[in-house]
Amino acid sequence: MTDLIYALVEEIGDPDLFVGRKAELERLLQWAEGVKKRISLSTGILSRRKVGKTALLQRFFNILYTKSDPRLIPFYIRIPEEPLAKLSFASSFYRRLLSQYFAFTTRTPQLVETTLSFDELRELARDDRYVAEDLRRMEDILEKSPGEAWLHTREAGHRISALNDVRIIQILDEFQYLNRWIVSDRGEPENLCYSYMGAAESKVSPQLVAGSYIGWLTAILRHMTGRYDEWHLEALVDEEALEAVYNYAHTYQVPITDETAPYIAEVCYNDPFYIAATIRNRPREKDLRTREGVLDALTLETMPGKGQVARMWMEYLWAAFPEVNDKNARKIVLYLAAHEPEERGRDQILEDLDLDLTDQELEERLHKLVKADILADGSSNFHYRGLGDRIFAMVFRRIYGVEIERVSAGKIESDFKRQLDSARRQAARHKGQAAEYRARYRLQVASLAGATLADIVTNPREGLTLDRFSTIGKARFYLDQEQSVEVDLHAISEREDGTDLIVEVKAWDREVTRSEAAAFVATKEALAGRLEKQTGFLFYSESGLSREAAAMLDEAGIMIVDVPKLAGYEMPRP
Repeated sequence: MTDLIYALVEEIGDPDLFVGRKAELERLLQWAEGVKKRISLSTGILSRRKVGKTALLQRFFNILYTKSDPRLIPFYIRIPEEPLAKLSFASSFYRRLLSQYFAFTTRTPQLVETTLSFDELRELARDDRYVAEDLRRMEDILEKSPGEAWLHTREAGHRISALNDVRIIQILDEFQYLNRWIVSDRGEPENLCYSYMGAAESKVSPQLVAGSYIGWLTAILRHMTGRYDEWHLEALVDEEALEAVYNYAHTYQVPITDETAPYIAEVCYNDPFYIAATIRNRPREKDLRTREGVLDALTLETMPGKGQVARMWMEYLWAAFPEVNDKNARKIVLYLAAHEPEERGRDQILEDLDLDLTDQELEERLHKLVKADILADGSSNFHYRGLGDRIFAMVFRRIYGVEIERVSAGKIESDFKRQLDSARRQAARHKGQAAEYRARYRLQVASLAGATLADIVTNPREGLTLDRFSTIGKARFYLDQEQSVEVDLHAISEREDGTDLIVEVKAWDREVTRSEAAAFVATKEALAGRLEKQTGFLFYSESGLSREAAAMLDEAGIMIVDVPKLAGYEMPRP
């Protein structure tokens, strides 16, 4: 695929901050191929806030836009989190859908972020008779029968797909808010999720619906039995979590080490938000080059009023506690969190906590807490469990533990650190694509520390320098209209007359052989004379090189990185 077109501006910010999710993207692309054959079901993607659901969906949109398959058209909308009249929402939704439709068919990416007027849409639809007629019908409905506007809008993707023999994939982010924030003329919620009973069955315009309140969205999807597959978005796999650590450390210029990098991933449970918050918001006195500093930084993130992690979980508590905010509910949450990963039946909860509740009253409270994503269902309708998230448990204990458990805040904090440290897992350390993020981070550190190329390579080349870099990342160079070369890292000097670097990265269980080194020599030869700036070529191998491979690289003018020396530099304090 060619370089990605970011037609939809991704909320993650710098696109390079998107790390991992390779299996998830592959699953979505396979699902999209099934849509072309009319065999894919509408699907609900569930995850709590900040796990990366929106980033995944927006990247999926941009991949589909870039692939430019004329029969596979993506549409993305995030349901607003504020009151909006149904008629106004229907008009906006409809015009946004067609704006993105024409953004795709006319290859005009700027239209993706635009909600065009009816006049502008009519102009674009002049040569598309089915869409032109659909527009005319929608304008007529808005004028004469506004009560039918949502019906016409909701079915538009299916109608246009069927008539034009295309597949409009509808990505509806924060789907559950259709039931809360889209309101009638009287200001009452319209419960529009359930209006998708029929639309969800479409095989030519299926939906990917997603939501940040797992219990709430699960209840909605299960009300529409059999219409949506359910897919829970989990934490990153070990290697991708390690990539995320190095990526955030590189982006925010935070000192870490090869020993603390996997430790950060482990104690953050491979959660991308926990990793980002721990690195991004690290106070100056918290040193992420030590395990103690990592624990201190993460612990600070669980403090209400100080940490982003605590603020995120407080949003869930605020959503839950207007309905369930009594001492019994708080006792139940602390009790089940303390017994994770085990589950408990309602009879045992009543007995162990000595609650003055009937079984029915307890069941009602538990259902509300599950719907608010404060607890999780167990193996039956009778059993319940904690969320299995020690970070959430710490936030909750900080707020209510002193009152309920009668223990000091210091005891709660020491318990948390002990639990985190004892629950460590062995993350992938020096394998696979994570090496590219390690190499990028190390190059940045060495350049900021004032190292020279002679300090970090075994065979420096005269006239080349190690400069500070404006960007370091993957790159693709086009040789002609049909041929291109992708490189692992392209480090671009901040100076116009400085030295750029192109770096090949390897991290195998064995030495790099001569034939494998020859591939990078071929890359250097293919790019000869095509680079605008002075450029050095580096080979970075964490598993070493055979004598023959090293000789071939040296003869080709490719510098060989002394990995231990490069890893020995530390990020200067900002």
